[in-house]
Amino acid sequence: MLDEVLDFAALIGYGVGEWQMTPLADWSRIDSRGKWVHRRCGLSVPRQAGKSHDAIIWVAFLVLIMGYSVLWTDHNYSTTCEMLARFRKILGKRAGDPDAPRAINRRVKDAKSKTAQESFEFTNGGVLCFSTRTDSASLGYSFDVIVYDEAQLLTKAQAQTLNPTTTHSPHKNSQLIYVGTPTRAGSAADRFVELRAEAWSDAPDDDLCWLEYGADEVGDPMDESRWYGVNPSLAEGLVEIEDVRTGVRGMKGDTLGIAQEYLGYWLPPQEQVEPPLIGEDLWRETEINPSAAASMPLGKVAFGVKFSSDGSSVSVAVAAEGPRCPHVELPFCEPTSKGIMQLVAWLAVRASMACSVCVDGKSGAGLLCSELEELGVPKGYVIRPTAADAVTAASLVHDAARAGRLTHIPCPALDLSAATSTRRAIGHAGGWGFGGENSSPIEAAGLALFALSSSRRTPGRKATVH
Repeated sequence: MLDEVLDFAALIGYGVGEWQMTPLADWSRIDSRGKWVHRRCGLSVPRQAGKSHDAIIWVAFLVLIMGYSVLWTDHNYSTTCEMLARFRKILGKRAGDPDAPRAINRRVKDAKSKTAQESFEFTNGGVLCFSTRTDSASLGYSFDVIVYDEAQLLTKAQAQTLNPTTTHSPHKNSQLIYVGTPTRAGSAADRFVELRAEAWSDAPDDDLCWLEYGADEVGDPMDESRWYGVNPSLAEGLVEIEDVRTGVRGMKGDTLGIAQEYLGYWLPPQEQVEPPLIGEDLWRETEINPSAAASMPLGKVAFGVKFSSDGSSVSVAVAAEGPRCPHVELPFCEPTSKGIMQLVAWLAVRASMACSVCVDGKSGAGLLCSELEELGVPKGYVIRPTAADAVTAASLVHDAARAGRLTHIPCPALDLSAATSTRRAIGHAGGWGFGGENSSPIEAAGLALFALSSSRRTPGRKATVH
């Protein structure tokens, strides 16, 4: 079937490098019954190697040619939006899209673009849905194939939620595709790690295939001569070294992080570190349904803003005094590549109803505060926390969650952050805060609680969380 897949890739304008033929050959291999030889497929490659390239080709082939139902999942909604945009370039934004390639778009029966419900239906019965992963996803389809993009961030709980959607695979030929980079130190994600461990064991199950490019040791990750040996797209000239160099230099000082992200270095098993500070079970115990939250009488309101450590995203949480304990929500979690002026305006117009906003983060926080002050927000509305304040903020949300002294509604980004964020040191006096790949949302919740408890401003009107 590989030849058919390669012909199709050319039809949609996707070139296939020599190394990229290997995963496509493994994924498309069928047995004498016409079933997939490899039902579970793992691909671990460094960043800037085009790891999603093969998955896009394979998924497009499955839905357009074979009429399969496919679920594409990502860890972050921003990545989901990015992948949706890449598929729209192939399929079009809707049926009858005049800007789309006609030969492909004519096969699109319907396309939905509502947030968190993005999907395509095809005239041959194929379906392609997109979903940001949660531990309690509710999906209306049964799927033949699930693609776990950003698989290094996949937890066992999320996989246990999604994998059963293939139990009644429409074509009775299910497949799970895991695509990612090595799981980072301190991450609570465990599924990709376990899959790799099985692949490298003496007797992996015969339905599993695993392709990995990476270095055996950290060494000097700034040595560019090493990059060509571990990044097959760089070695084949499919990507430019300047692009890899830019990404590496953006992480300068984080030797282990560079080795994992750009050299594909996997940590030894004992280095896959500690458990989450709050965890899924405790966080779920404080959840209330949205209708109950909407009717809840609320008092003073405050906001917390946290820019991620690499400056790539920003999360905004709101905390409000409830009848018996604070209530927190996450109305905003976006990539900073969109700019922050929308967020500036959002916070500025709410200065009359909220006591304060606490803003933290090495990248972006200063600009956000300056822009708010330029707009003339009230004195005392904007708070820049000290290291001690950040420690206090983390303790507030941690202790409240563990004691059941806060409420929140279901929210994929916040739920995942609370379920997986681990401990990181702050300062030199034993202080700690939240860390991990997706800690910003729960950190924003802590900052909002800190602002709520410490601000002396009392706006003259009460408000409801929106």
